[in-house]
Amino acid sequence: MSDVSWGLANRSRPIALVDVRCMFVSVERVLDPRLQGKPVIVLSNNDGCAVSRSDEAKQLGVAMGDPWFKLREKPHLVDLIACSSNYEEYGAFSSRFHDTLATVSADTETYSVDEAFVALPHHEPAAVAATAQSRVRAWTGLPTAAGIGPTKTLAKVAQRHAKAIGVDLVDLTTWTSRDVDELLTATPVSEVWGIGSRLTAGLAGLGIVTAADLARADAGVIRRRWSVVVERTARELAGVPCQPVGFTPKDRQQLMYSRMLGQPVSTRSEMRSVLTQYAATAARRLRAHGLEAALLQVWISSSRFRDDVAHHSASVALDPATSDPLELITAARAVLPRMRDGHPYNRAGILLTGLSPAGGQPSLLAEVDPRRRALGDAVDDLTQRYGREAIGWGPTGLRGRKRWDMRRERLSPARTTRWDQLLTAR
Repeated sequence: MSDVSWGLANRSRPIALVDVRCMFVSVERVLDPRLQGKPVIVLSNNDGCAVSRSDEAKQLGVAMGDPWFKLREKPHLVDLIACSSNYEEYGAFSSRFHDTLATVSADTETYSVDEAFVALPHHEPAAVAATAQSRVRAWTGLPTAAGIGPTKTLAKVAQRHAKAIGVDLVDLTTWTSRDVDELLTATPVSEVWGIGSRLTAGLAGLGIVTAADLARADAGVIRRRWSVVVERTARELAGVPCQPVGFTPKDRQQLMYSRMLGQPVSTRSEMRSVLTQYAATAARRLRAHGLEAALLQVWISSSRFRDDVAHHSASVALDPATSDPLELITAARAVLPRMRDGHPYNRAGILLTGLSPAGGQPSLLAEVDPRRRALGDAVDDLTQRYGREAIGWGPTGLRGRKRWDMRRERLSPARTTRWDQLLTAR
């Protein structure tokens, strides 16, 4: 990267990427301060494997994806604390995190549940970013790491460097072009934002193995060989802004809800309840995005480790496109006639495609009953106000844990999302 190009890049508005450190573990520590300083992991669905690890757990050799049934048998991990995934709390803390950042800058972009891009002023951008981090810590209790750069991609590189060296903030806009080039040279291309394993192998074929190599590559060749997305990444590594904060290159094309069952299901009546719950959840998410679906695909399957693996699927066209929970629940049951009674199924899923803005594709062949729309809105409102267990469709509305519900035997209380489990201040 030349001094000239770096000087031009630094005239653009600085961008920060703010990331919550070990998001799930950090939330658990806010809910239970006794976990501070201890080796803690958060487990995946059905308490399967480690998906979030504290620094103390990493130092003990716990790797991402390590199965819990193996970890709990290792003598040197006797003090390791495992928590079930408390998705309701993680979602609530994520919303507070993003809302807090929005109080510092009018231009923010949610990148994930625990990351956000923030556009900063030219004057003292690091001070503004530090204020944002301090406010997040004070208002939510969550620790963060942040990186500042003239582009989103360089901000991501800076944020990764901050975490690697154990500091809260790295500001590349104050670095010389030589220092930035040294950092990019020390960064494998596989660690660059958006570069996966297959793309890493393809780039290696052209001699591109570091972020610096990609920054120096011919952007036109990169675009012809791969895509405009990879070209943007290369240009941004070279300091040329291509994705402003708020940039959304593509609309949502599909929505999927798939889960491993807590216990195998072998009867149609029980599978009907599973599909009812899954379809209702997919409908709620669809409505939250203001979308409707034109096609529903549903599948059920047994463990791939069985000798007699069973997998069944069905597709149902939705005309007109809809987000009506009852329509989606009815469509999801299309797979039931193909189910083998007595066979243990342990996974089910629903995929909604052909998405479009709600009301964007009116049909002359069918008219939406306003009472159905009002019913869906009422259920959504009750769920939002009183929790997902307050009301449901058909048998899923009955109180009590279902046999096939996801196992979460090490679940922490819902301290900020349920009135009956609120934190007590003394």
